[in-house]
Amino acid sequence: TTFINGIDFVRQIENYRNSGRLLPTTLFVTFDITNLYTMITRHGAIAALQKFLSKHADNRRIHGMTIDTITRLARLVLDTNCFVYNNKYYQQIRGGAM
Repeated sequence: TTFINGIDFVRQIENYRNSGRLLPTTLFVTFDITNLYTMITRHGAIAALQKFLSKHADNRRIHGMTIDTITRLARLVLDTNCFVYNNKYYQQIRGGAM
């Protein structure tokens, strides 16, 4: 799920709670990518992320998440970035989101 801004996030969380899907076992992962330039290839960005995570990981985990899981989440963001321009939807196929 993507959110437009903080207010949208709060509203969607409230809807999630009101629908009965928010359980004590529910886990949320949020992240915001900043300063990722479109000239960096996706492969290069993933390689840099994996190098950074490997350097700072404890038993190939960062705060309980495996490096593989974090890498898969990063690929999800990079591979499904969409935007609207002049009321038309586009999927970014080169580089990364700004």
